[in-house]
Amino acid sequence: MPIASMIFVGGTPSEALSVRRHPSMWGARRRLNDDRNKPTVRNEMRDPIQERVPASHPSSDRMLSGADRLTHLQGYDSLLGARRQRVCRWLRRRIAPAFSRVCEGHVRLREDLILEHAPGTDNATTMVHCLAVTSFGVFIVNYFDWRGEVRPGTNEDELLVIDDLGGVTVHTSPLRRAKPAVRHLRSVLSQYDCPVESVAIFAEADCRLHPTAPDGALALSDLHYFLRTRLLSFRATHARYLDAARVDSHIDRTCGGHVGEASHADNPQAKLTHRFRTKR
Repeated sequence: MPIASMIFVGGTPSEALSVRRHPSMWGARRRLNDDRNKPTVRNEMRDPIQERVPASHPSSDRMLSGADRLTHLQGYDSLLGARRQRVCRWLRRRIAPAFSRVCEGHVRLREDLILEHAPGTDNATTMVHCLAVTSFGVFIVNYFDWRGEVRPGTNEDELLVIDDLGGVTVHTSPLRRAKPAVRHLRSVLSQYDCPVESVAIFAEADCRLHPTAPDGALALSDLHYFLRTRLLSFRATHARYLDAARVDSHIDRTCGGHVGEASHADNPQAKLTHRFRTKR
């Protein structure tokens, strides 16, 4: 039998109120208090690189001053940049096979871009993980490491993420976030009558796309079919195919050093044909 705890409510001990408390009650109450003190974790829409980087603590920053604080911030920015570059390189490698198959190797890929679409404003630039230039259009491709089921929101500019516990978080749609970059490239490439579209690639693990999710919200396995539909739509217009190299060169001249270095997607069939011709 657990030992009774005496709680004195004024007066003598004989007037005390005796309450029996089981040890398991203390454990449950302690766990409840700990849970209440824990911060609520929400699946906020963050850059996939930033999501795994601990935030700089304000008190630590206040302890630094002058050159030390500047060095600290520069080191933190450098860490974010390095992680971002790794994700951009990873994404380019993953999307290159799909683009190469649909485009038969005629595609130019750039990674880790900064497009300056509104100079002199607070939101002057948009970061892009990858840019694909094909003979039937230009595609802005970004990666999002979300967890849960992704559903349409109350309007086209919002998406809902429902976690495993049923919690709902409202996010700005990745397609909405890419609109400034899409408008900028459409303006830059207006002389080519070049279609420009954004694509959001979501995490392969722990992320589920609802069937009614926006057309440009894709799992990596959906990318090949998505590109095929865009190619067929372009063919249906009977428009002349774009010169991907020329369009890519125009983007490079217009956007300067902010668009990274272009590379060709690997085409195994083209390589095999080249080797065969060389041997002959």
